[in-house]
Formats: sequence, structure tokens, C-alpha cells
Amino acid sequence: MSDRIAECTERIDAKISKAVAEAIGVRLRIDVRPEETKLPVQLQLLLNQLRSQDNDT
Repeated sequence: MSDRIAECTERIDAKISKAVAEAIGVRLRIDVRPEETKLPVQLQLLLNQLRSQDNDT
């Protein structure tokens, strides 16, 4: 089974990886709205970093 996982991992290139990360970010921004939810400080810091990175691109 680990061979099967290794095969799948090799097929994910940088373009696909970036697309998946962006899709996850979009979903998080939709589902986790800091204005509406009291988040732990560490999670709030991470979300702020994501916003900052999004603004840089």
C-alpha cells in the first residue's frame, strides 16, 4: 500500500499542489470568518499570515 501512496505523491506537481492549497484557502475563508467567530490566538495569527500572503500575490 505504501507503494501506491508513493505513486500518487509523485504525480502531484507544483501546479497541482498550489491549486489545492488555494482551494483550501478559499474554503477556509468562507467557512472560518474571524469577525463572526472567536478564534484561538494562534489560529488568528495564521489566518492573518494567509491574508497577508494573498495580498502579496
